This record gives sequence, structure tokens and C-alpha cells, in this order.
Amino acid sequence: MKFNAYPFKRPKFTHYIVILCCIIQLIQLTSAGCSHTKPYYHPEIPDIERRESETGGVLRYRLLLLGDGGAPKPDEPVLKTLGEWARKDAAKTSIVFLGDNMYPDGMTESRKHEASARLGPQLSVVKAAGVHGLFIPGNHDWASGKSEGYSALLAQEKFINDALVGERNFLPSGGSPGPVAIELPKTDPAVRLIILDTQWWLHQHQKAQKSPETVIAELITLLDTELPVIVVGHHPLQSYGPHGGYFDWKSHFFAARVVKKWLWIPTPILGSMYAYTRGHLYKLDQDIGSAPYNNWVVQLNRAFSARRPSHQDTSLLIYASGHEHSLQVLKGEIVDYFLVSGAASSRKVTEVSSGANTLFAHQHTGFMAVDFFTDGKILLRVVEPEGRGVFFHRWLIF
Repeated sequence: MKFNAYPFKRPKFTHYIVILCCIIQLIQLTSAGCSHTKPYYHPEIPDIERRESETGGVLRYRLLLLGDGGAPKPDEPVLKTLGEWARKDAAKTSIVFLGDNMYPDGMTESRKHEASARLGPQLSVVKAAGVHGLFIPGNHDWASGKSEGYSALLAQEKFINDALVGERNFLPSGGSPGPVAIELPKTDPAVRLIILDTQWWLHQHQKAQKSPETVIAELITLLDTELPVIVVGHHPLQSYGPHGGYFDWKSHFFAARVVKKWLWIPTPILGSMYAYTRGHLYKLDQDIGSAPYNNWVVQLNRAFSARRPSHQDTSLLIYASGHEHSLQVLKGEIVDYFLVSGAASSRKVTEVSSGANTLFAHQHTGFMAVDFFTDGKILLRVVEPEGRGVFFHRWLIF
């Protein structure tokens, strides 16, 4: 009879590892939480700002802001509603497309044949409504940062300007970072619009030569006005979406949806590793917090901080962007408001969370309208398509 010197089985460490991973996954899913698939309002937002109300007053000018519309569905609902709003007061309206006008890589040689399908529906809204249309570039218009980006950008500029004859409809021109200022309307203006090409700061290949110091100095000069100012660029300075490090539980458990929205393939553990790595360990250049992105944010905040104090109490300063495929209204400090309106394509909507300065957030398609009235009042509205109407409105100046 043999004597068993080890009456107990060795622990199965693989089982412990699996159990530990499951616990970690559960914690990560719990902390990730849910995206705002229903409209989020800051607790201090009154009920009256959660629905449309009578505006009164006489409209002086209207800006319609939306971005990331470069992959429209047939009869894209956002563009249909955009056209309806644009036609209300066409002579007093500009539509500003906030970049990523053509997915996935802009007008590269291999993608030029897709321009009509990608850009055509957006251009059609401008032409059919008879309004002023302005397109600014995003990272995808720069060929997603590839070496062909500069030539793709110039090709898109020509395509848009040829389609909308009579105005400078693509700014900044020539691949310049800007800033470029236009005042609207041209006679007795109500607002100064300052346009930036923010991808210029992040692009690592051929681009127009200009020093960042010159860009910031020019921006500081253009900010010196008693008019309300809206600075537009593709990339946000603040965000609570994926580019800001937020991923909901679906992103943790179905990470393949980053590639294709219909890839509902469970990827437990791996999905959380991707979300955690991108959110905390290794920032992509297109994400807030990466070295090049952070440098750009610091430089812009320096310009905004240098704005003359005499104007801070008399005029409004807004920074509007796309990039995140959601709708966000954030209260700022140096800047009065951050608007993130990058949900022009139903195929591209992504998750969004909220922070202490979030006034409104929604994972939904839509756009934003900023109305300037003859009495000096300014009204911001968040509009969603398919008859959903206005989900948020706020008087910015009384």
C-alpha cells in the first residue's frame, strides 16, 4: 500500500485567475456605467430649458452647427431636419459643417469616386435651402492623418468650392491652420465666427508651413472684439465621449463594435483591456490627453485666457466642435460654453457620459442652432431629427 504524502490537491491557479478576471470585469462594467441614451440634463437645469418655448424677438442671424456627417444614410434624417431649419430664414442663416465631411479618408486618389455620395447630401442641403454653407476640415478629411492628407484636403476644398460657387465655402483655405474670421451677417454683424483647422496641429506629414506661435498670436488679435465670438474647430477642448476617455459597458463587452457597429461579438476582458488602455495608459493622437492633443489644448487656452477682460462681461465666447459623435453642451470657465455637435450621421453615433459642467448630453443624432436677435439676446437650441424637435434651449445673454 502506497502512502500519499500529498493528501490535498494542488490549487488550480487557472480557476483562480478566471475568477479574478470575472471579478475585475464586473467591477469595470459597473464603473463604466451606461451612456446617456436618454437626454441628460444637469440637475440645476430648469424644466423650461428641457423643451421648446416661444422665443419672441426678431431674428438677426442663425448659425446651424453640426459635424461628422461624412457617412450619410440614404435620406439621412439629420440632413432632412437641417434643411427644414435652414429654409425658415434662409437669408439669415449659415450652416457650419464641423469637419469629417467625408469618411473614411477624405478625397484621396482611391476615394475620390465616393465624393458625390459622401459630400453630395450635405451640399444638397445648402443648395436647396439657399443658405450660406461653410465646411471646415477634420482628421478624416486629412486622410485620417496619413501622408496623402494634404492633397486629399486640397481636393476636397476644390470640390466643395466648385459645388457652391460664389462664396468661400471651405475654410481655412489651402491647408492653413487659420485662424480666419468672418462676421455675420456682412452688414451690421451679430457675431464673429473664427475658423480653425485643428487637425493641422496633429498632422505629422506634409502641411502648410506656419508657426504655432503665429497662429495663437493671430487668434488673440481676432478675439479682441465686442461682438459675440464663436470659435469653430473639429476637435473639442473638453468631452465626455470616447475621445475624452469614456467607454460604456457595451464598449467593454463588445469591443469589436469599434471596427463595425454591427459586430456584436462578446469580447470580455479583452474589451475592458482595450478601453482601460486607451482611456488611461496609451492615448491615441486623436484623443484628449495625448501629447500632441494636449499641447494644442494648452495653446488654445492660452489664447482664450489672453482675451481682454473688458470684453468678458460684454460679449460671449463659445467654442464649437465635432469629433465626438454625440451632442454635448458644457459650461466653461475661460470659454463660456463648449458645444460638441458631431452627430450628423446616424451610422456614427457613439456613447457619451457627463461631468460636473455638463448642461446637456445625449447619445443621439442632431445639430445645434445659435440664434442672434435684434435685441441682443442669444438663444442656443439642440435639435434632434424625425419630429423629435428641440431637446434643450438656453438663453445665453439676457
